[in-house]
Amino acid sequence: MTISVTRSTLRLRRAEPATGRSISMIRPMDAPYLVLAIITLISTIPSLFFAAAEMRSRKPTTRVVARYTTARSAALLVLAVVPLFGQNDGWLLAIAAAMIIVQVVDGFIGTARRKPLLVIGPFVAAAANLAALIWFVLAHALPATGQA
Repeated sequence: MTISVTRSTLRLRRAEPATGRSISMIRPMDAPYLVLAIITLISTIPSLFFAAAEMRSRKPTTRVVARYTTARSAALLVLAVVPLFGQNDGWLLAIAAAMIIVQVVDGFIGTARRKPLLVIGPFVAAAANLAALIWFVLAHALPATGQA
């Protein structure tokens, strides 16, 4: 099987079972996929921003912890960019689920700190990501032929 990726299409070539000829399967990135990918990518940015901002702290312990959280947040950002380069449903579902978990945990941390913006922001991001995830799953759960 050979794989080629263009900006908006994933092309897979595989041998047809009956004849052995090469056939092409094209699956364009549809709206649910792109919306989920973009929301997931956007939701990684605040985590990275707040982690990087803490690296300017005067407290050495805070700076060390900020370095670790910045590294992890940067990794999530890089992983969230990958689905925009080619249709990969499994990858997108995994990173979207990871970001929903991160945002919910961030919201509970904000609740403990009693800062409304640190509660509302993460929970809204988690809700938007969850809504996009549900839309994506429902859009791809039905057969492409339109038969239920």
